Order: sequence, then structure tokens, then C-alpha cells
Amino acid sequence: MKKRWKKLLSVTLSACMAMPFISAVPAAAESKKTIRVWYWEDNDGSYEEAYSTWSEQYPDVNLELEAIPWNSYHDTLIAAAASGDLPDVYKIQPTWIPELVSLGAVEGLDEYIDSWEDKDTIPESMWESARAGQEETYAWPHSLVVLYLYCRKSYFEEAGLEYPETMDEFYEACEKLTKDTDGDGATDVYGFSMRGARGGHFMWAGLTLNSGTDFFDSEGNVALNTPEMVEANQKYLDIYLNGWAPKTAPTDGYTEIVQNFESGVTAMLIHHLNSAKEITEVLGDDVDVVALPEGDAGRYLPSEPCHWALSPNSENKEEAVNFLKYSTGEEAHKALCKSAGLVPFVSPVTEDPEFTEDKFCAASMEYLDDVKTFPVVNTFGDWSETVWPQTMQRAMMGEIDSAEMIEILADNLAGE
Repeated sequence: MKKRWKKLLSVTLSACMAMPFISAVPAAAESKKTIRVWYWEDNDGSYEEAYSTWSEQYPDVNLELEAIPWNSYHDTLIAAAASGDLPDVYKIQPTWIPELVSLGAVEGLDEYIDSWEDKDTIPESMWESARAGQEETYAWPHSLVVLYLYCRKSYFEEAGLEYPETMDEFYEACEKLTKDTDGDGATDVYGFSMRGARGGHFMWAGLTLNSGTDFFDSEGNVALNTPEMVEANQKYLDIYLNGWAPKTAPTDGYTEIVQNFESGVTAMLIHHLNSAKEITEVLGDDVDVVALPEGDAGRYLPSEPCHWALSPNSENKEEAVNFLKYSTGEEAHKALCKSAGLVPFVSPVTEDPEFTEDKFCAASMEYLDDVKTFPVVNTFGDWSETVWPQTMQRAMMGEIDSAEMIEILADNLAGE
């Protein structure tokens, strides 16, 4: 999500020498194949660090890692799919799979999975997410994060508040933690770091769908437009309308909500393990994490499983599949979970005390039975990438009310 960079883990002599009069490069170097891999990341350099052993295990194959900023990743990917210029392997969210299948941008992986001797080290839930309701599997499990609530410890102590366990307690905290600390008549600390821009549907779902509404009913019909959801959504909008979130919230994305929390502008933040390293480097022990608060229907904990996809146009499919296997091997998986801040799912990494004894990772795994994944339907990609942020911003700015917002979201999800 930050500055784009590009790094070759294994560099051939020909890539180092650009002068046209240089004579022959050794045949062994010329014959080396290259795998291009696209992804987004929250912690710069985390993938380079995690996959640093690739060249030791596959010395004859270059691994070219390229981080694409999150804000432009989906559009960049779709443009590359349309032009036929996809990398060999690229990171995706499961909700994008129907869209990518329709574009012919993903290779079927069942034959590779069925013949892989270590496939049982990955839990069935991750394979199910990778299948995304398709008849064939087009994705390979990559990572998992679960949303939780970050709290500024000192702010809660000064306000005499316990960490919120229910929605009523959460909204009370939003109000009481919003303060004018220097007495100049202007709010300088806000209760909640609200995200109105792209990606904000994760925290929105975690604080509204716990009312008992869900995207679809058991028969597959859109079920979002209910009186309960309109009411829950209004309470969520009121965080901004009541002044308990920064004035920039309608356009705040990942970078802004984390910076607001780190700088002391906000007292609570919803995100996941990816941001724990950065936040603790800034705040030290002045941060705690708890599960998202319960609503009338219990907890709704959005998770974000991500996967690798293989381009059907890859000229090095065997080597690309080797990378998929390598990335979910014990060593590389553990390294990526550490460096990128991810919840381990590959056994035996899941039992490693380095993760089970870490409060941030433990908070991610404590309520895994409550974890929800978003629906994988053809409409959800555009809904989450475009429709939700635009509609949310209109509601925050008072152009539409809660009922109109939910009606728009439900209609678009149904493809109307």
C-alpha cells in the first residue's frame, strides 16, 4: 500500500549490465527463467524478507517480486488481464475470483493441488475460500487476517473506561473519548478512526452486521435491506455525524486511519495483524487489542483470506507452481507471517509459541469460530471496490440517509 518498489531476489549478469557492446553472457545465466509475482503489502520489504531463501532452493529460477500499491492494485490487475500482460503469479482476494474467471485471467489449479503431497498442511477452510464457490479451484491459499479493535490504553485509563464488549459500550466510548484537550474549542482527539474510503466496508460490516442481518439469506437472495440494518447503519454513520471521527473520515483510507491512531488523533481503530508491527513501533505498550464488540446477534468478525492466482499465459507454469508450494511451506509461511503480520494457517506453524504467545496474533485466533468471509458473487468485486465507498461517502456527507444508502447497496449487490 505504500511506495511502489521492485526487487529481484536473484539477479542475472545480463540484468546488471546494460551496455550494448558487452559481449556474451554465460549460457547458464541466459537460460535462467524468471517468475514475476505481484502483490500488495502493508509492511515494506516483508515479502522480500520472507522469500529470501528462494534462490537457495531454486538457484536456476529468478524470483521477481513487485509490490503494487493497494489503492491501485485491483485496477492495475484488471487492466493487465485485459491486455494479456499479467505476471506469472499474483495476489488476489477471493471476492475477485468470479470477475477474473470471466476475464480468462486465472489458471485452474486442481491438478497441481491433488498431486501435492503437503496439501493437508493447509486447512480445508482455506481451500474452500480459494475455491470461492467455483467448480474448479483457481486460487492457492496465501494469507489470513481477522479484524480486531485497537485501543489506546492510556486514553481509556484517563477516561475511566473499560474496553468495549458490546455495541452500546463501543458507541459510548466513541463519545467519551472525543475531546478538546487544549481548551481551544476544537476537537483534537476523536473516539474512532473511521474509514470511508475503499476498504472501509470491512470495519463497517464488523459494526453493523452483528445486528443479525447478512448480505444474503439461506436461499441466496440479497438480505441486506432490513429495518434492523438501516438502524445499525444509522448508528454507524452517527460516529461521523456526531463528530466522534475526524472530519477527513469520508476520504480516509488505510494510511490515514493508522496515522491518526498512531499520532494520538484517534483512540480506537479497527484493523488487523498487518498493522501491529508498525503501531507498536510507534506506541509501544500504549496499545491493546480486543475482539470487535458484540451486537444483538453476537460478533461478526470479517476476515480477509487472500490467495495466489496463476496466469494462464505464464510461460513458466512449472516454476510458478513451485513458488506456490514454496510460499506455503513451513519456513516461508512462518517468515511471511512474522514479517507481514499475518495469522498462520499452515501446520505446524499454527502451534508455534512465537504466534500463540503474541497478544496481537492471539487476539486474531481467539474467536475464529465467529469469523465471517464476504460472499463470493460476481457483483461483490465492483460493490466493494466502487459502490460501497461512493455510497458511504454520500451518506456521511448528508446527501442520502441511512435507508437510501442500504437500498443502494442491496440493489447493486443484487445486480440491479
